[in-house]
Amino acid sequence: MIEILRRFTLALLAGLAFALPAQATSYSTDFTDLWWNPAESGWGMNVIQQDETLFLTFFLYGPDNTARWYVASSVKPTIPQPSNATRFTGALYRTTGPWFGGTFNPVDVGRTEVGAVTVTFDSSDTATLSYTIDGTPVVKVIERQGFRVNSVAGVYAGGLVALASGCTDTLANGPLDMLGTTTVTQATDQVSFKVAFYTPIGQTATCTFTGAYSHKGRMISVPSGSFSCVVNGFQANAGVFAMSALDAQLNGFHATFTGRDQYCTYNGRFGGTRDVAG
Repeated sequence: MIEILRRFTLALLAGLAFALPAQATSYSTDFTDLWWNPAESGWGMNVIQQDETLFLTFFLYGPDNTARWYVASSVKPTIPQPSNATRFTGALYRTTGPWFGGTFNPVDVGRTEVGAVTVTFDSSDTATLSYTIDGTPVVKVIERQGFRVNSVAGVYAGGLVALASGCTDTLANGPLDMLGTTTVTQATDQVSFKVAFYTPIGQTATCTFTGAYSHKGRMISVPSGSFSCVVNGFQANAGVFAMSALDAQLNGFHATFTGRDQYCTYNGRFGGTRDVAG
């Protein structure tokens, strides 16, 4: 019985990740957000990502302590990429244009290249920012700036898709697929994902993933949580998991997933499409 339950659970664990990719862009984690250094309140950088290109806008202060505005409108991935990071680089510009209270004249719009910018993202939430303006080099450690927590609570069609590895039974290594109705509840600092589905032979199954979450900018992470699965009324497996780059949006959510139980290690994606009634 234990062997049968284990095999069913492994097949289920893989399917959850089917629903959505772990990124909001096809190139990488979506770095779109407001970024800052929390020890240096008052300046920051807006990042807008479309596919592999970043559009950056800086709000800074000049030598006279008055506001300055700079843009980098085509910041592309470097080649080659670092082995453990995602790096973008591009030209940095100072812009000029017509007074906002007057009549817009496109002839008055201009830009002057003042230097270059490189952003190296070492995680979904942290980065090193390097730029030069008029010969002055600057290097800053930055992170997403959070001021509101996105709610992921709701009912979804989705689950987990993953690859199992290091399994006690080598035949269990490989892709897993768990699809079903995913109900997410979110409290002050806790989030729970309950996935209800059927095994390939029609047995009812439920896996519940629960943990404390943190947020930076628009992203949520679950650094350490626990999960357990019940198949046809029997406890099938239990383990620990983590989620990163959890992006909750109107139409659904998606995250990167890692976990392990008494049988295997899992790496994949967790997500779902929001139910029309939820």
